[in-house]
Amino acid sequence: MSDTYDALAPHYRDYSRSRQTYLEAVDRIILRHAPAAVEAVLDVGAGDGVRGMALARRLAARRVVLAEPSREMAARCRELGADAVWEVPAEQLPQSESRFDVILCLWNVLGHLPDRPARLAALKSMQGLLAPAGALYLDVNNRHNAAAYGSLKVLARRCVDFLLPDERRGDASYEWRIGGLNLPAMGHLFTPAEIEGMIEASGLRVARRVAVDYATGRESPSPHRGQLLYQAVHYEL
Repeated sequence: MSDTYDALAPHYRDYSRSRQTYLEAVDRIILRHAPAAVEAVLDVGAGDGVRGMALARRLAARRVVLAEPSREMAARCRELGADAVWEVPAEQLPQSESRFDVILCLWNVLGHLPDRPARLAALKSMQGLLAPAGALYLDVNNRHNAAAYGSLKVLARRCVDFLLPDERRGDASYEWRIGGLNLPAMGHLFTPAEIEGMIEASGLRVARRVAVDYATGRESPSPHRGQLLYQAVHYEL
């Protein structure tokens, strides 16, 4: 996927603007529920870094680290004045004594990792870097999103996933058509039970779940009415 994101880098701003309604809705929820005092922010899978830096500024963070495995994307991150840029994939975050009050893992970053072990490794790495009173925010594509796929199709998916569970059904291959390019890509669509089980297995707990409609940005408490946005925290909170 790094080669795909290297090729996407020159067009990433335009692509982000095309999804602005959804992205801004997610950002508003994060800002509304973020910890009161934010000293340090880590953005995992930061893309070109623009969104993570903007959120960090609005949170009044003094330290910002951007983690991004794509060479071309990471180069753009370095132009923004972050305190550090970690050019590593999410499952290989460096562990240190530093802790972050807010960790961002947005726009289905977990879904672009190759398999469940890599996704769980990424979550465990983020758990190890999260401050005791901090919060991790992540949103993922929702396989059971009736707002996007229709109620009957999602009902059938839910029945099959319950009777014959197999997370590989969420794997999808597709093409990004942008800037005159056709870029091969892959992604994973999660069920609510799948992603919530992984959050728990990483040593965190779900403090908040909101569904956000990908087209309109509308929020819903139903896990079947949009993409899934989570706030995860340590168990002792």
